Amino acid sequence: MIANIVQNHLDIIVFFVALLAERFFPLVSWYHPNTFLTVIFSALSDRLYNPTNPKSYQYLASTLAFTLTILVIVTLVVLFLEFAFYPELLSGLVLYLLLSSRAQEKKSLRIARLLKLNQKATARELLSSLVARDVSRLSASGICKATMESLVLQSARHYFAVIFFYLLGGAILALVYRLLTLIHQAWRKNQKPNNPFLAPIAKLLFVLEWLPTRLVALTIAATNASKQCIHYIKHYGRHFYQTNTGWLLSVTSAALQVQLGGPALYQGERFNKMRVGTDRLPDADDIPALVNRLNQAKAFWLLLIIAIEVATLFIN
Repeated sequence: MIANIVQNHLDIIVFFVALLAERFFPLVSWYHPNTFLTVIFSALSDRLYNPTNPKSYQYLASTLAFTLTILVIVTLVVLFLEFAFYPELLSGLVLYLLLSSRAQEKKSLRIARLLKLNQKATARELLSSLVARDVSRLSASGICKATMESLVLQSARHYFAVIFFYLLGGAILALVYRLLTLIHQAWRKNQKPNNPFLAPIAKLLFVLEWLPTRLVALTIAATNASKQCIHYIKHYGRHFYQTNTGWLLSVTSAALQVQLGGPALYQGERFNKMRVGTDRLPDADDIPALVNRLNQAKAFWLLLIIAIEVATLFIN
């Protein structure tokens, strides 16, 4: 009987095992496939990008580059799944490799500890591996702000959105989305945010992330200060330069009662971004507080998925 239950619900069992494995046994970045892929994607960008080319050529070159790259990788994974004896297990392994939040949490908490020890130079160096912006002149509050913004944005994109697409369309859809984020992240390391070479993939990601980022934002808003979160979304989130980001920063700012956003330097150029909130500037204690809020959101999603699965089981 137990064997039949496991066989009939192997996909959801593997799903939860992948979540637990990512939480308690995350892969070290040194030998994670993402590190290898990021190097390849960065080299591809260096090979294709030429600032003297017209915008139309850059649009076409970047679109063909990420489309063909993803097509090759996805084709190989589909072939593995087709010939696998237990494709559910292989899908769970793919999900485990796609999820990425625990490593970001650990680095963020380490930055908080370094700031408490007044080791700002080391904190900046660690932060530079997490963000594309220039961090060399950030103050302690600026380091906290950049760390918190990166933490909530990357958690939404590399954890919650991956789960969303996995449940929506399986391992292949989640893989396509995660590859898009990896390519975008690798390319923007050496490019300004408004570079036309980044425009096609950035617009595609905006469309894909529209719903999952808002679901994450509403989940965070539900944990505390819901009315203020909704007020901040209306006042700041809808007018942010990128509304997906605006929603997430708005609810985070309202929930923790700190100011986020503001100008940032990319490749030596200042980009004026809206400041979100009128409260105090964040400090080192706000980083673990944000980690706790994100863990509460993860627990809520997990319980909701379990409830839906149990309800489906009883209905059937």
